[in-house]
Amino acid sequence: MGSHKKLSVGGVIGNVFGNIFRIILALIMVGIITGCIVASVLTVYILRYANSDEQIRLEDAQMRYTTILYANDPATNEPVELQELQTLEYRIYVPYDQIPQYMKDAAVAIEDKRFWEHHGVDWKRTFGAFVNMFIPIYPTQAGGSTITQQVIKNITGEDEVRVDRKVREIFRALKLEQNYTKEQILETYLNTIFFSNQSYGVQAAANTYFGKDVQELTLAECASIIGITNAPTAYNPLLYPENNKKRQEDILYAMWEQGKITDQEYEEAINEELVFQKDIAVQRVSPVYSYFVDHVIEEVISDLQDEYGYTYERAQQMVNSGGLRIYTTVDQSAQNWVQQYYSDAANFPQTILNEEYPQSAFVLLDTNGAIKALAGAIGEKKGMREFSRATQAYRQTGSSIKPIAAYLQAVENDIVTWSTKLEDSPIELDGKSWPVNHYGRYLGPITIDEAIQRSTNTIPVKLVQIVTPKRVFDFLKEKLGMESLIERTVVNGQVFTDNALFPMALGGLTEGVTPLELAGAYQIYANGGYFTKPYAYTTVKDYNGNVILEKDTTPRRVISPETATIVNKLMQRVTSGPYGTGTTARFQSIATTVAGKTGTTDDDKDQWFAGVTPYYVGVVWMGFDEPERIRYTNYAPPIVFRQVMEPLHQNLPVKQFEVWGNVVEKTYCTESGDLAIDTCPSTAVGWYKESNIPSECFEHSGQMSVELDDEDLDDEDDVRDRKEFISESGLKVIESDD
Repeated sequence: MGSHKKLSVGGVIGNVFGNIFRIILALIMVGIITGCIVASVLTVYILRYANSDEQIRLEDAQMRYTTILYANDPATNEPVELQELQTLEYRIYVPYDQIPQYMKDAAVAIEDKRFWEHHGVDWKRTFGAFVNMFIPIYPTQAGGSTITQQVIKNITGEDEVRVDRKVREIFRALKLEQNYTKEQILETYLNTIFFSNQSYGVQAAANTYFGKDVQELTLAECASIIGITNAPTAYNPLLYPENNKKRQEDILYAMWEQGKITDQEYEEAINEELVFQKDIAVQRVSPVYSYFVDHVIEEVISDLQDEYGYTYERAQQMVNSGGLRIYTTVDQSAQNWVQQYYSDAANFPQTILNEEYPQSAFVLLDTNGAIKALAGAIGEKKGMREFSRATQAYRQTGSSIKPIAAYLQAVENDIVTWSTKLEDSPIELDGKSWPVNHYGRYLGPITIDEAIQRSTNTIPVKLVQIVTPKRVFDFLKEKLGMESLIERTVVNGQVFTDNALFPMALGGLTEGVTPLELAGAYQIYANGGYFTKPYAYTTVKDYNGNVILEKDTTPRRVISPETATIVNKLMQRVTSGPYGTGTTARFQSIATTVAGKTGTTDDDKDQWFAGVTPYYVGVVWMGFDEPERIRYTNYAPPIVFRQVMEPLHQNLPVKQFEVWGNVVEKTYCTESGDLAIDTCPSTAVGWYKESNIPSECFEHSGQMSVELDDEDLDDEDDVRDRKEFISESGLKVIESDD
């Protein structure tokens, strides 16, 4: 019995070992079969990708770089940063030679210490990572990706945990290193890696965490930034500074161990106190753009559409996240002052009975169309890409159209001179006497000088009748850039047009113009008759420094220098003459000359002042967003103009306007409008083209004549209109002997 029992135990043990052997053998066979399958699959992958022509190009990396706007520093005449545009991904590209050596060494030391020796793949790390997938040798998962392979992932966005993707990545990395240098690959890596807080690349990280340019970073700061990459949330120094510090010390030790830094550098970096700029990161989340920055963005988007045929969406994406460098025209001190003034409604004149305050906009140009400052509303600006009444609100101009329409054409075409006397009286239009004057009466014969001072309505109407609304309309739209003027539109069966007497003489426009358009038109009286479409930037470059947009800022002459001088002098009378409607625009503490024109619509729903100085063009608009009558204790736009503009001139040399062209100053008889003689009872001084000087006054010697040279007019209709005009004005027509 005992012997039988012993044999039974031995049999059991034999059976157990037999089963174990069979299991091991089965596992070996499964392993061999699986290995053969895996090897076959890998062979297929290897053959596929080894023979593939696929090539990753660093130049084609579709990355979202942060666009930066620059202003000119008047002290150095060099560009300085004005605004970084917010994107979901904050990126600022920086070339290899501008990245500190500490930053490069830190990245290589902790991420890929054999980077400079391998050819894209670190086979030792790759094999270790593969084995660790099946036999957990390391306590945490260790990756085998080199810096080159990480660049592949950052460019392609492919990071799935799959064998085929890993094989494809390996061959892509090998090919990448055949076509690019190590420096180019490391540069791309340091510009694409994620550093938390929406920051991509070392320049963005330097700005976000330390408020510095990357070139200004210390060794300790470089190691802190590189430390974020392994786990961007866990090592975010703004959230977990202790974690970041530990990771930084690991990196510094690795750099010391690999001989990248000395003992002293290591000790100093370990002991350096890191000062993080949390406020900078917070401000990036909700930035406030100025109205100028808002406009630059829209202008560049529009120009990209025109230049390259982009859709609005594509152009906007390019501006917002294409890493553009936009060199603007803004005067930062002027923009800051204008924005400060407009941020507080208490700076503006009081309304009658303290009614709800209207809105306002302000545009400041230099004398050749460059936009220097914008304000799009009264009140503090709290965001970006807000509606701007300076550039996007279309309103009727009222009388501010007169100097660029009626008076411009009349002087340019020698229809009138400074002292020509015309009848302030209505005309018959559709069976009605029209127009009325804001002063509620008609004055009879008055000079052009007095008519523009008083902002008389009847005189511009008669002048536009003579030159025709069509001529005025074409000039404003084609020569002065008022593209918003309407040739013809039909609304609910009713035809509307700006090519008519009322719009062209008195500014009763269909949709209106923007303050920016009006300011652009008025520049011709600040520079002697040249027009340049208002512009907010000069050059746009891509993130590689290639110019993709460049403004043509060449001025083009649109009126004669003589006309520019005479109308400018007439507008100076608006701010300084005895009947001037804009005298409150004149500076009080400095003698710099101001010329300009008020503008009010018939129902007081829009109020303007457009003014020029030898340095600037400034336009003020005031009105309600939903048009309604405005009631002021004192007419406000000229006052706002003075209060904004005078401080901008305080530190500039006192300057008077040039006298452009062949223009002379003459004394005329105030009763006849002709050149004065000794017997004239009262005289005044006016400005005249040398080619169009009135004859001497004969009224006080009992005769008056006007010589009419028909050769100066375009056709028989012009001749007839001129004769009728002069006859209606009370003048005797004498045909020229020629």
